[in-house]
Amino acid sequence: MPLLILLAIFGLYVYLELSLLVTIGSAIGVFPLILLLLLSSIIGIGLIRLRGWYTMVRVQQQLRQGEFPSHSLFQAALWLFAGILFLIPGLLNDLLALILLLPFTARLLEKYFTTYFTTKVRSFTFFNGGFQQNRHRSSYSEQDDQTVYEAEYDKKVDEDKRLP
Repeated sequence: MPLLILLAIFGLYVYLELSLLVTIGSAIGVFPLILLLLLSSIIGIGLIRLRGWYTMVRVQQQLRQGEFPSHSLFQAALWLFAGILFLIPGLLNDLLALILLLPFTARLLEKYFTTYFTTKVRSFTFFNGGFQQNRHRSSYSEQDDQTVYEAEYDKKVDEDKRLP
């Protein structure tokens, strides 16, 4: 059922995109519409390239100062997604990319994803050398957790697989 809903939304989106392209193409002409779509793709390429360099420099600065660059990385991901939307031909994609680049929308999305991932990360703990989800482990007893296993091993080196 969720797959059918997803397919219906995708079909509606494609229908709206094509209808908008035909309407604008009939109003301004085919050649100006193609130029408009090419311009939006060039803007997308520019956004991706410029924001990539800016993010690299900003993350290096924050790491040198001992800060965690979560805000910079989120902004970079948002700009990258907007750049990809600009690259895909279509005016609804361009409108969605512009909405993503608005400061209000960016702050709203960052707040949402920060709270979402914070609650998800808190549900995991570091246990026995790896991350595991916090669950009540009723099948384990304290005695099982304190069992020590002893073993011996020999380290062997394959001489024929060594690099000269």
